[in-house]
Amino acid sequence: MLGRVTNLSLSLIASLVCLGCHGRPPAVYEPPLDLARLAPGLQPPDNSYCLLADVHTAGRFACPLAIAEFRPQGPENDQQLVLQNPLPAEEACWTEQVRGVNAIRDVIFLRPLNVRPEEASTALLCAGAQRLGAPLLLVYVPNRVGPNSAQVLGVMYDTASAQPLATLHASSTILNEKGREVAPDRQRGDHRRTDAQYQAQRAFEGHALACLREMIHLDSSPPTTQPHRWQQPLAERWWVRSRR
Repeated sequence: MLGRVTNLSLSLIASLVCLGCHGRPPAVYEPPLDLARLAPGLQPPDNSYCLLADVHTAGRFACPLAIAEFRPQGPENDQQLVLQNPLPAEEACWTEQVRGVNAIRDVIFLRPLNVRPEEASTALLCAGAQRLGAPLLLVYVPNRVGPNSAQVLGVMYDTASAQPLATLHASSTILNEKGREVAPDRQRGDHRRTDAQYQAQRAFEGHALACLREMIHLDSSPPTTQPHRWQQPLAERWWVRSRR
């Protein structure tokens, strides 16, 4: 029995040493996604954003913005986009992007608990965002397509009509000094500057902010009426001096 335990211990130690030699487990890469997975019939711009219609609105802003993040899950030949619980770091980055933009009153992050069923459709997402008081919804999906290459695809929606207002796209590929992609998560230390996935996400947030600013520019204050009492009978208009 002692011999068996010793052999087992040696095997475990050897496995750990082997794992230490090779570093972290290999990262999982995904097949390139098309924007049609989020919104059929729409084409993404190249590293930018595109308003689908030059529509001048009245009274849309100031308002909250809802954000929903999806991730591809499942086997490569049958991947499904699944709504995610946002990480605190991602929430912080989005909040920082819109800080100081007075026309964006709040950022609301949709979670699976906000939407039922889990396979959320665009209509359900928009309805969930509208219940939370957000007239705008940004749906996006990060897509890591290689060791150090990634893209992010997104669509901005009007939650009342569930109609797309804009498409967004950001991509990044970073090569090392030898011209090869090297996965940053297999290296020690902080490699955010050379992490394509990190850089693509930050660029996407910048495109979203630029898109919102153009939409804000195309928006005007809602028409208002000044309250008055001219509907009162002439004899009751005490504030008007009578002319004799």
